[in-house]
Amino acid sequence: MDDDELVSLGEGPAAIVLAGMDEATGEAFALKVYPGRADRRTRAELDKELSALGTLSELGTVLVPTEAKELPDGRFGVRMELCAQSLADLVGTFGPLSVQDVLSLGEALATTLAAAHQAGVVHGGMTPGNVLFRASGAPVLADFGLALRQAFPGDAEVGFLAPETITDGTRDERTDLYGLGALLYFALTGHSPARERPGETADELTLRVLSEPLPPIGRPGLPAGLGPLVASLLARAPMERPIDADLVATRLGATPGTAATPRPLGAPILEYGPEHAKSRRKGKTWLIAGVAAGAAVLAAALVFVLQNRPSELSVPPASTEPAITTPTADPVRVDLADPVDRGTSVELSWRGSESTLRYAVIVAGADLPRKTFLVESGTSYRVDVEPGRQYCFVVQATDSVHFYESQSKGIRGARCVR
Repeated sequence: MDDDELVSLGEGPAAIVLAGMDEATGEAFALKVYPGRADRRTRAELDKELSALGTLSELGTVLVPTEAKELPDGRFGVRMELCAQSLADLVGTFGPLSVQDVLSLGEALATTLAAAHQAGVVHGGMTPGNVLFRASGAPVLADFGLALRQAFPGDAEVGFLAPETITDGTRDERTDLYGLGALLYFALTGHSPARERPGETADELTLRVLSEPLPPIGRPGLPAGLGPLVASLLARAPMERPIDADLVATRLGATPGTAATPRPLGAPILEYGPEHAKSRRKGKTWLIAGVAAGAAVLAAALVFVLQNRPSELSVPPASTEPAITTPTADPVRVDLADPVDRGTSVELSWRGSESTLRYAVIVAGADLPRKTFLVESGTSYRVDVEPGRQYCFVVQATDSVHFYESQSKGIRGARCVR
């Protein structure tokens, strides 16, 4: 299919999403296009993931790609069913879901994760943009797997990432459970567990996610046990989360909601939003987009728009010098000593003007993604580095009300911007 026959649905941190019409079948499809080629190892890992996901097709809640191949222009594309809208679109338009909808959706997602984990597949990106709804209202979980995430990395929304994903890139069954908890929190409140504050930088948001307790859901009328279940999924320590997704599905299925008869797994969720607002919500919540391509019409509305906004934690390439921006003055001082370069590691030490501060170390390596390491009350830290590569370091602190940063300092001639 030619590019002029495709309609753009949106752009995410790692790929763009297009929609098209299959001339042979007359069916609309979505095409996720990555910026480069997938090497042999990535293709082999992806083929294994797709094969495992194919065994889950009977669930009806997994969006399995129908084709994955290199496109004529050299980019890599994944073709899949075109759905009606995402959870991000739905909540963004109508607000939080009803309790019964959250329970039904959560049970479907947890059951899907349990089956995928049993088949050896980790999702790795549980965000509202990857929870989709067919035109019937039935939910599906899209964008499974680690192969393409590792080959084409992109910064996902910090509010939906487990702490260990933020600090060292871990993506496994327990980070999927954290993502499930974040999705339930989002569906109940309309925002992520780490709702961004006005004027807050990405680094400040990251430190808050790593150091502050989970804000309560704060929604009246929750069934007993639902709030604690979500809180356990969002536990900072992976071992404190539920043992597996199957247990979560069981607990959600046993939680009484507001409907007289619970919906079966994967059933359409046709009434959106809190109970008091349902009377305002009539008709379809998806649009029809027309495309002048042989009189083809695509159902392409508010769907698969990939709501994951790129994070500001990306590191500039080596040619632009690694940089971390810090304020020129702070009411509380954090003084970072000159880093001590040991070749394969760097020793950092600092002083804070208050004894109650909690610290995090932010590391920017030339042409590498930035990393954040939570140190809590410590005032020294050793960071593993690559020999010969330039790095910049900054220490960030919080007293749970305000954020403070040290001056950024570098090694190996790196010029670090204040």
